[in-house]
Amino acid sequence: MAAAAGTGGQLIRMVRAAVDPRTAPAAFVRRVIADASFRWYESGAEHRFRLGGLTLRLRTCGTALDPVILPVLRHAQTTGATAEDRSITVYAVSHEDDGFPAPPAEWPFEADEADAVTRTVWDSEAGVAIVSDESRGIWHLHDLSAGTGVYWVGAAARLPVWEYGSPLRHHIHWGALATGHAMLHSAVVGEDGVGVMLAGPGGSGKSTLTAAAISAGMQTTGDDIVLVSQSGADWRSHSLFDTMKLTGMAEILFIGLAAQAVNRDRRPGEKALVPISTTIPDALVPQIAVKALVSCKLTGEDASTIRSASRFDMIRALSPSTSKILRTGHNEIFQQAASLSRSLPCHEFLIGNDPMEAATVLRGFVRELRA
Repeated sequence: MAAAAGTGGQLIRMVRAAVDPRTAPAAFVRRVIADASFRWYESGAEHRFRLGGLTLRLRTCGTALDPVILPVLRHAQTTGATAEDRSITVYAVSHEDDGFPAPPAEWPFEADEADAVTRTVWDSEAGVAIVSDESRGIWHLHDLSAGTGVYWVGAAARLPVWEYGSPLRHHIHWGALATGHAMLHSAVVGEDGVGVMLAGPGGSGKSTLTAAAISAGMQTTGDDIVLVSQSGADWRSHSLFDTMKLTGMAEILFIGLAAQAVNRDRRPGEKALVPISTTIPDALVPQIAVKALVSCKLTGEDASTIRSASRFDMIRALSPSTSKILRTGHNEIFQQAASLSRSLPCHEFLIGNDPMEAATVLRGFVRELRA
C-alpha cells in the first residue's frame, strides 16, 4: 500500500509539471483523469447509478462531495449493470477537501476573446469535452472515447446551489449522447406510466405546473432535466435528478413543498431545491412513456387551454434552453429535439392563473392520450 501511495504522489508531481498552459485540451484531460484514477485507487469509494440505458460509476476520493451528488441520484443507485447498458466512469475530486491539485483559476488554452465567457471544448475528433467555470472552481473534463471523466472542484463548501440540483449533468449528457439518449431541459409529468414532456425557457411555468401536478397525485421523472430514449416509434423518459425547483409565486403557492428545500437559508431570488421522493412519496418514478410534447406559456388568463403547435415551435421550446444549460453538443441536441418533434404530436399549453386548475387540464389531456 505504501508503494502505491508513493507512486500516486509521484504521478501527481509529474502531472503538475507536465500540464503546460498551452497544452492541447486532449492531453490536459487525459492527464487529469490519470491523476484522479491513481488517487482513487489509493483510497476511494464507488457508487453506481442506472440512468435509463446508462450506468454511471461515480468514484469519490473523499466524502466532501457526497452531500452534493448522492442525494439527487440515490433513487437510481444500483449494484450492477445489464449487458445492454453503456457505462461511464466519473471521478469526483476536491482540491481543498481531498488534497487533489487545484483546478486552473484561468482558462489554460487559447481562447476567442469575442467568446471569453463560454469556456468549453467539444472535440469529437480528439474525443474530449470540457466545461469549466473557473471563477467558482468547477471543471468537468471527459474523455469521450474512453467514457471516463473528472468532476473537479476547488472546494465543496463553495459550490453554488445549482450544483446540488444537477451535479454531473455534463458527464451524464456526454454519456447519454453515446447511447443515443436525449438529455433535455424539460419536465415529464404523467399518470400510470404515460405522460407528456413539458418544455419552455425559464419562467414559462413548467416547474410550477409540475409542482401542481404531483401535488394533485400525478407522477414525474423530473422537473428540470430528463433523459429520453427511443425504441422504434416509442419514446420513454427516465428520471435523473431527485429535485424540484420552486421560485417566486410557486414558493408561496406550494409553501409546504418549499419548506422541505435543502437550501432553507437561500438568498432572495434563489430557487428552492426540493427533494421530490422524500417530500411527495411515489411522485418520482423511474420512467414514463412520453406520448406528446407540450410547450408551456403563461397567459394571465383565468382558464388554461391546450392547443396544437408546430414542430418548429416545439424545437424552439426544447433546443435553445437545453444548449444553454449543457453548453456542448449543440448540433446533437438540436437533432434530438427535431427527432422528438417529428415522432410525437406537438401542443402548446396556455397556462392560466391557477396552477391547480392547469394541473386538472393537464391530467385530462394525459388521460385522453392513454385512452
